[in-house]
Amino acid sequence: MVKKIVMVMLLPTTIMANAYAGTVGDSLRTTVYYRPGYSLLDLSYMNNAASLERLKEGIRGVEGNPNIVLQRIKILSGASPEGATSLNKRLARRRGERLRDYLREKLILPDSIFVLSSLGEDWQGLAQELAKADVPWKDKALNIIENTPVWIVKNGKVVDGRKRRLQNLNGGKAWNYMLANHFETLRSGTVVVCEIRHIQPTDQSAVNPSDTLSSLASQQGSEVDSLSSLTHRQGSETDSLYHSNIGTSGSGQEGFFDGTTVETVLGNRYYALKTNLLYDALLVPNIGIETSIGRGWTLGASGMLAWWSKDASHKYWRIYGGEMEIRKYFGRKAKEKPMQGHHVSLYGQFLTYDIENGGTGHQSKKTYGAGMEYGYSLPIGRRLNLDFGLGVGYIKSHYKTYEPKDGCYVYEATRNRTWIGPTRGEVSLVWLFGNGNTNSKKGGKK
Repeated sequence: MVKKIVMVMLLPTTIMANAYAGTVGDSLRTTVYYRPGYSLLDLSYMNNAASLERLKEGIRGVEGNPNIVLQRIKILSGASPEGATSLNKRLARRRGERLRDYLREKLILPDSIFVLSSLGEDWQGLAQELAKADVPWKDKALNIIENTPVWIVKNGKVVDGRKRRLQNLNGGKAWNYMLANHFETLRSGTVVVCEIRHIQPTDQSAVNPSDTLSSLASQQGSEVDSLSSLTHRQGSETDSLYHSNIGTSGSGQEGFFDGTTVETVLGNRYYALKTNLLYDALLVPNIGIETSIGRGWTLGASGMLAWWSKDASHKYWRIYGGEMEIRKYFGRKAKEKPMQGHHVSLYGQFLTYDIENGGTGHQSKKTYGAGMEYGYSLPIGRRLNLDFGLGVGYIKSHYKTYEPKDGCYVYEATRNRTWIGPTRGEVSLVWLFGNGNTNSKKGGKK
């Protein structure tokens, strides 16, 4: 039996053909791009949908051949050194995890076939890029990358480090140059290596596995040609990304790069503005904001204000207040992109009101409540969702009743009201904003 490795490239920074030309005869190649600073696998971004579809077709072709066994799929991810180190470590790891989840679901593959590795910050890739640059401070920068630790700790405190020295090099001009010319090629993507094993067929007339691989490779021909234009500036980065020091487990398989945990992980942020159409239909204008805080959790706040009155006919419709909410998204859709799919939340409410319709009026001093909501957020456009929800909980209200008499309003009683049951209904129009916070285009999902 002869083992061959089919390399599938998913990184604009890596041209695997150069690094492995001497050992790999047949290969499938594609590229998936990530928005800067995001781990979201966005099928609507650039040509990701078409690229991943070709990758899936190639893997299905291997699985459909009885003379080939797909042994494992290695996913190796990285990120550029800009930003918080701990965030970059998490960003690289989550890119690999989300790509794994996507392939596992679409191809119905077991967890055991995937091996994930994360470089964290790709310092070697940056060094190789700088080695090709024609800048006067190149040698100093390479010396810092090679000989300065990521963190320099004294008496339990971080006092200096590799990134800080690079940021200060040449009065900050060196770092700005790297931001403009090199980090974009380092900050996005994941390398995937599919390992296969050929089984010698008992029937000599059976399909030749090499023919299958050649056929699959021909399907990728146009994409290989498109990648060749990037070779002059990206060719050596693959070797950096694949051969850099990676933490290893006892089995010898690559493990996650441990990195440093000195800085706080902030996570990626997504934002949304929303209005509850049910309140709008009741002539209670309202607006809310929601922001992600990581791992499917979001925080939200909203306010409402209605100030309608017609004193001559003794009609008042005055309501103002607000809500606070912490929400957790879950399920398949939530894994594809934040702020969509199933969700549960805890919320608090506060409002006051003055309501009269020509008869007995009700005027509250304070009304407050809390509850739990279940809902579903449905994408309906590139930056629009429709959010449905129903909440149950507790409300307590302290209010007065009054009657209009002889041009005056006579207070009759002060009362308290408590309620346990449905306390919130939501059909909200949601506008997503921020870099990368978009839904897949129609036809972009596969």
